[in-house]
Amino acid sequence: MKLVRIDPPGTFCFYEAVFDMVDRLHARTFVEVGCGAGGLSYKLVERGLTGVGYDFSAEAVALATETLRPFIAARRYQLIHGDVWSIAASEEHVDLSLSMMVMEHIHDDVAFLQKLASLVRPGGHVLVAVPGRKEKWSVEDDTVGHLRRYDREDLIATFAKAQIENVEVWSVAVPTANLLFSLGNLMIRHSAETEKRQQSQRQQTETSGIREIPFKTVFPPFCKLLLNRVTLAPLFWLQRRFYHTRLGLTLLGVGTVK
Repeated sequence: MKLVRIDPPGTFCFYEAVFDMVDRLHARTFVEVGCGAGGLSYKLVERGLTGVGYDFSAEAVALATETLRPFIAARRYQLIHGDVWSIAASEEHVDLSLSMMVMEHIHDDVAFLQKLASLVRPGGHVLVAVPGRKEKWSVEDDTVGHLRRYDREDLIATFAKAQIENVEVWSVAVPTANLLFSLGNLMIRHSAETEKRQQSQRQQTETSGIREIPFKTVFPPFCKLLLNRVTLAPLFWLQRRFYHTRLGLTLLGVGTVK
């Protein structure tokens, strides 16, 4: 049976948490650094924002081009092949710079946050997601090029060092991702992903956002009947009860640029 890309339950929860945060920030323009296949950028533009996406993986940019083609044609989105350090300064700063599950791949995470902040207007926001809880290091971290996981205090401290203010950190996809964590790692151990342990950290990073792992990132088409915003809505309600806990295997951090 042919498998197709469908977001797993934890990713649906993650996106919903991002929407909760972005709605609070009242952002209208954004830059996404490390946009991968373009899934989040698509959803943000679909919700009325205008954006720019960067990714240093040519394969990811090709996938994102297909995903976002209607919005690129309508000039509501621009896609650029390049890494964060190649982004030139602009007078037209955006309301929000965001980077999802990228900072853990960067050696100097403080400089990375400072770069994201440089793209934002004064009073705008920087939003990042990172893998949470150091004690949960696993086979997935070993195969996707992670350099670290963050505890809640670590992420707050990194924002502070970057001189980004009014920091707030949420635990997201709790308890859904927590319950599926061991199963997800089991699927990785029984897939070709384990071969990536022999790759360089850069090679691992380039494919980290576009992996195809059966029943983790790709599913039989009929699973769309089960995995969608309607059927998973109770999980979104549930995760909001845990935003301010330390339980998140994914942490969402936001702060204000001076």
